[in-house]
Amino acid sequence: MELVTPVDGRRTLWCELPEVMNSGLLSQISGQERKIQEAMFEMITSEASYLRSLNVLVTHFVQCRDFIDEGEDAVLSRRERHILFSDILPGETCCQEVLGAVLADLEKRWQESVKISNIADIICKHANNHFQVYVKYCSNQVYQDRTLKELKENNPRFLEVLNMLESSPVCQSLAMHSFLMLPMQRITRLPLLVDAIFHRLEHNTPVWHEYKVALATLTKIVAECNEGARRMERMEEMLILSRQLDFREVKAIPLLSASRWLVKKGELTRLTWRENDGKLTFGKRISKCTLYFFLFTDLLVVTKKKRVIYGGIDAIVLELDTADKFPGRILDGNKNLLIMTMLQNHENKTVEMIVSCPMESDRTRWVEAVTPRSSDNPDERIYEEWDCPQVQAIHPYVGKQADELSLEASDVVNVLKKMSDANHVEGVAVTRRLVPRGAHQGPGARVVPREVHVEISSTHVRARNLRQRYRLLAISGSILDELKKEKERYEKEERKKDRRRTLTIMEVISSQGQPIS
Repeated sequence: MELVTPVDGRRTLWCELPEVMNSGLLSQISGQERKIQEAMFEMITSEASYLRSLNVLVTHFVQCRDFIDEGEDAVLSRRERHILFSDILPGETCCQEVLGAVLADLEKRWQESVKISNIADIICKHANNHFQVYVKYCSNQVYQDRTLKELKENNPRFLEVLNMLESSPVCQSLAMHSFLMLPMQRITRLPLLVDAIFHRLEHNTPVWHEYKVALATLTKIVAECNEGARRMERMEEMLILSRQLDFREVKAIPLLSASRWLVKKGELTRLTWRENDGKLTFGKRISKCTLYFFLFTDLLVVTKKKRVIYGGIDAIVLELDTADKFPGRILDGNKNLLIMTMLQNHENKTVEMIVSCPMESDRTRWVEAVTPRSSDNPDERIYEEWDCPQVQAIHPYVGKQADELSLEASDVVNVLKKMSDANHVEGVAVTRRLVPRGAHQGPGARVVPREVHVEISSTHVRARNLRQRYRLLAISGSILDELKKEKERYEKEERKKDRRRTLTIMEVISSQGQPIS
């Protein structure tokens, strides 16, 4: 039996194969079984289709003589060729070889019987052993896209060769970029194809559990691909920002970090109350200054055009409840206000700013950007990985359950959730180790018992202490304000009493007919 390929753009169906029609199988199986066979056959034929398209990319573009030449007049430098094609070039860990190996096993299974038995084991085997090539490919795609764009814009010879290659009938009017997207498209489609089989199977049968594992494995790999692509996009964005920000007037902050990325940026107007400037009319005592804010995962940078004016290690946006927090006239004509408090800036000082957002939605989004996630359980605390406590293992621990982390002494864990019973924390190990023999650690293990660890000093702890200090100062300020107001009320009442006593004495003297001196 030969694998039938699509003809005239129409996908070949399993039930249309001569071998299937002649076997009499169609009259022996149920409609549901037929749908399962069609779904498995689509997995095989789509794999063949993708490999055929990937072969066009390799033979027509990657192996093009103009792109291979490394002489003085080369169209592509070695670095440019590496960025564009390194994960496509033939080799044991390239996308083409992985696709070919998967298809070979699928075709072999198809050759065994007209009725395909099961392909979940094939998917799991290759996903666990070879599919990390897709993670690498998707992670590097941002550099691949940028390099291709720069070559089109700045290299006329490359553009000329590319246009000639893309005009070939073998490309079927598709650009080279479409072929470069094939591995990403394939890995994101695989879970959908497996799910088309999985959701038609009878629940809790052995084959159902096999496909459940296969689907979970593929979903995890796709998540890693997405995270890898996001991570590289963030790094690219941070690299561009590090070149644009000028720390001429403040101490330079090294922006590039594996755990730092841009959360939100935008233009806000700072309002300043110039109360003691007697030369200004009352209406002009509110000074407005346009600033540009960059909120990173662990850093707030405030800039003016062409220079940085503030850098803070921690930022809190306080949503306003009442208007009496501002001087009386500051609200007139100024909407969508926020108090932006930098607990510690580049000079280790606390800075408060009143800022105006262009729209109410902008104000809401700024508040949400710095508001930590919360749990439905009031006794639980949820943290972001960039702003979380850290604990350190005080002795070796072998996970006793599938969701528990196995740790060696001194291993560090980022705590993402503190459980309501205070007996466990949930987190991600910073130190990656092999799972000890005898451990029951599963792929999603995150739980650490309380007796295994102690909390250690970290940027989160320092930020937490800063927040606590700020809140205590704010509370102290409120108490002092109340005491001051109470004192003023008391003194006012005393003055009123004195005036009443004076008036009473005057009335008594007047009633006795004595002149008032």
